[in-house]
Amino acid sequence: MEGPDGNLTQIETITFNFHWFLAPLFWLLRPLFNKQKEDILRDDSALLERVYELDKTGFKRLEPSLPRVVVYGGDGFFGHLVVEDLLKYSSAEIIVASRHPKSKAFHSSETRVRMVESDVNDYASVLSTIDDAKVLVSCIGPYQGQSLNLLRACIEKRVAYVDVADDRDFVLRCYQIASAVKEAGIPAFVGCSVVPGMSSLLTKYCQQEIPSIQRTRIFISPGTQHPRGRGSFLCLLSTVGNEFSIPKGAGQKIVHGWTGREQVCFPPPMGHRWVYFVVDIADYFLQPLYFNVKTVEFKIGSELDILNRTMSGLREFKKLLRLKNADWLLPMSKILIYAASLFGTSQGGVMVEVSGQNNDADRNMCLSVFANERGEVIPSILPSLATQMILRGEVAYRGMVPLPDWLPRERFLEELTKRQVGIAVKTDETGTWLGLD
Repeated sequence: MEGPDGNLTQIETITFNFHWFLAPLFWLLRPLFNKQKEDILRDDSALLERVYELDKTGFKRLEPSLPRVVVYGGDGFFGHLVVEDLLKYSSAEIIVASRHPKSKAFHSSETRVRMVESDVNDYASVLSTIDDAKVLVSCIGPYQGQSLNLLRACIEKRVAYVDVADDRDFVLRCYQIASAVKEAGIPAFVGCSVVPGMSSLLTKYCQQEIPSIQRTRIFISPGTQHPRGRGSFLCLLSTVGNEFSIPKGAGQKIVHGWTGREQVCFPPPMGHRWVYFVVDIADYFLQPLYFNVKTVEFKIGSELDILNRTMSGLREFKKLLRLKNADWLLPMSKILIYAASLFGTSQGGVMVEVSGQNNDADRNMCLSVFANERGEVIPSILPSLATQMILRGEVAYRGMVPLPDWLPRERFLEELTKRQVGIAVKTDETGTWLGLD
């Protein structure tokens, strides 16, 4: 493009590369190509002239401003699913933050996603990354021992906070600075995933039928067709033989990771699954806080029982050799789980079993969220939905958002249906699983 301001000439040179034997054909078609290009250049020139005239009058074009959401770990297994859900059900601009951003994590045509490098342990980096953001979503695991830099940065910048934390110690530390969260005037969804987020909602829905809850049991059984990320593997290995306490009646009970083998029944087609005590989850702290529950249990197990038995056997091996941790087995565990993925499905589900009293009568009730296919999306639903509701101004709460109270049952069912995820109920009266519409 050359010439004086207001009288520019646009020149463009195009070079075609093709096999020599096609030269006669393209030579014959040359007038058609020239005509097409002349039309494009004429339209472009007219547009530039129009912009120039508007600029002389002082016209300022208002660019549409999209709300900005920063997703830490958005290029990981679960984080990627959260970003996909946000892309589908919101209009937000999404910043995927990671220590080592993966350039091919999302399709190149997706213009609403931008990758940035940021380390959660570098507080200044976090502050810079969340500048002008509406919501920060943390999908970085494992949460065991993780700093509170993301939440503290959100408090300082007054940015809404959502995470998928399941670790009791991490959630407890977040609640210890609840006053600072409230003072900042931001909503903080801590633990907004399957546990304790979805388990808290399901317990609340059960409480409508069983007002006085004495015991809550929570079970998870994921599919193995899609292997998880590195954080999930590290979390899994850290649980082997790990000792922790759980609420039991008026006191506490000591359990160890990968003990307490038990068979439970999920809605069909998932059916019977073997589960174990595995990890020290936040429900052991939040269930008594929210529902005054005396006994809480959480167990998890793979759909392939050989994986369960392998982890249980590893616990005995670790105990025999008095090993402090099993992180050195990370490469071998990855190989095992990737091999298992060849025989697994993408089914998955979470189940909450509540026991208590209604009018002095003993009652039991189970609610389960499950998927016949793509069960791996279940953990991404609540963090994405919480983010969308914040962006739409539907979350009036300021401070630590109570996980059982922010989402009405009808809205929850609606959102599950959108994503082809089911929910079923089983009571003393029915004895079998019945789907909820």
